[in-house]
Amino acid sequence: MRADYSWLIARSTIARTVSTDCPVRDRRSGPVLHHRSIPRHIVKIVIAAWHLKNLNVGIGRYARELIEALGRVDQTNQYEILIPHAEHPFTARPNMRFRVIRFPLFRRRFWEQVAPLLVGPYDVLHFPYDSCVAWKRGKFVATIHDVKPLLFPVLRARTNLNSRIEQWLVGDRWKKVDHVITISEHSRRDLLAHVPLRPEQVTVTSLGLDAERFRPAEHPGVRKPYVFCVAGADPTKNVGVLIDAFAKLPETLRSRFDLLLAGDVCKRPDIRATVERLGISACTKFVGVISDTELVVSYQEATVFVFPSLYEGFGLPVLEAMGCGCPVICSNAASLPEVAGDAAVLFDPHDGGRLALELSRVLASPVLRGELRARGLARAREFSWDRTAVETVAVYRRLAG
Repeated sequence: MRADYSWLIARSTIARTVSTDCPVRDRRSGPVLHHRSIPRHIVKIVIAAWHLKNLNVGIGRYARELIEALGRVDQTNQYEILIPHAEHPFTARPNMRFRVIRFPLFRRRFWEQVAPLLVGPYDVLHFPYDSCVAWKRGKFVATIHDVKPLLFPVLRARTNLNSRIEQWLVGDRWKKVDHVITISEHSRRDLLAHVPLRPEQVTVTSLGLDAERFRPAEHPGVRKPYVFCVAGADPTKNVGVLIDAFAKLPETLRSRFDLLLAGDVCKRPDIRATVERLGISACTKFVGVISDTELVVSYQEATVFVFPSLYEGFGLPVLEAMGCGCPVICSNAASLPEVAGDAAVLFDPHDGGRLALELSRVLASPVLRGELRARGLARAREFSWDRTAVETVAVYRRLAG
């Protein structure tokens, strides 16, 4: 049963939209409500959801899940959700208006600067990802998931004409940002250490888990047991250390399992070359980017999920695996201990030999896997997108005054 957070949201008049092209009407009083006449206890929030285009990455999943959860927990405030394409169906909500805004020739930097200017005044503009606006008509909040580009120079975006134009338009972004939402206490500490923000400007709202999708299988499939890892192409995902650890397993143990790799990491030639060099090509499966349905099944049927990342702002795959009843081994870096709690086996991501030992221990012990499964399921129940949404609404209300 989904937890009911509605008591945390103040009850009041519900602003209703009659179509994406019509102004908001109050069904009880009849007249059109423009921004200046919206009751003061109702906050008008604009969310620019560009990264719905990228549902296979964390920021895309965050945007989608946050918007759906806001609709469930907040029937009071008025929302305008700006989306770049119509192929992103959401549940209809009386106080949410979805607007498809397209520009034929321009990409994200242009879209995010111009789209919010087309909706009129607002109380709060939220970018659920790390960027900034040049012009704003209310308070501006951005969700910054991590400061990885500041810590790993290889990940910094290359300077090009578009980025130079953006810098010229926006200027000092930290003077434009009114508030930052981040997704773990570790990310908050890193933000305060590396960017000119005051502590009161940064709020943590942990990510959630869709327990209706990420849950144990009712009827598990039958196939060769496997070790599972899903990761992007980012070198900080550290998948090479997992490949090396898997290759170091005793032959009598390793021969019983495959190594299943999913995500954009499968596109990296160096990863494929490492598998070939270590002589484990026959038992390593590269499945690439997979659908949500395939991802859930992969978690459900895996013997263990391994997440060897060097740095995460949160580490949502750890939570997803736990929700599916899969034992987890993950690195002890950055936010991952904060997410995993005592429900995973932790290891130093720079120590491939230690990972090999822990992997061997988990694969060889059904009892240990059962304990990890039970602790993981309990841990996963502590996180929900509805709670994320409630905490986000609290930020909106504070900013709107």
